[in-house]
Amino acid sequence: MPGAPSAVYWHFPSETDLRSAVLDAEYTSLIEAVEAALDDAAEGADRLVVAGDAYIAWALEHPGAYQLLFERGDELPATRAEHGPRLQRRIVDLARRADPDAPFAAALLLWSAWHGVVSLRLHKDEWNWGMTAQEANRRLVAALTAHPAGPAPSCRSEDGSQ
Repeated sequence: MPGAPSAVYWHFPSETDLRSAVLDAEYTSLIEAVEAALDDAAEGADRLVVAGDAYIAWALEHPGAYQLLFERGDELPATRAEHGPRLQRRIVDLARRADPDAPFAAALLLWSAWHGVVSLRLHKDEWNWGMTAQEANRRLVAALTAHPAGPAPSCRSEDGSQ
């Protein structure tokens, strides 16, 4: 006979600690999925596409966990998955293709795009997107890596007007 639902609280000092343990486990699962995809990528595969596909696939397969991790205003505790920075470094290194001078900013832009693909598909599943999430990822990566980023274009004309 299973224990009472409240029995899980006996193992944690507080509800906050319990919630953090659950979120840490889900975050670790996401990171492991992306790292495994990168580690298993075929020779010559576009590793940014591989990382994005793995991120998107995990998120769409774990919608509740994804929403808890990324669609709440809660501050992320320092405990969030010990190997998270390792994955972040891998994505930043891959994002050098999009912007060799600002790879961290390029990685954040990619993550923002991947998050948008996931979030909109989770919340607007009745829409016809005209392409799969993986096709969207390929287009995003291709667009961001087509031309290395240069200085931001000015919105002003030569005479100073806008």
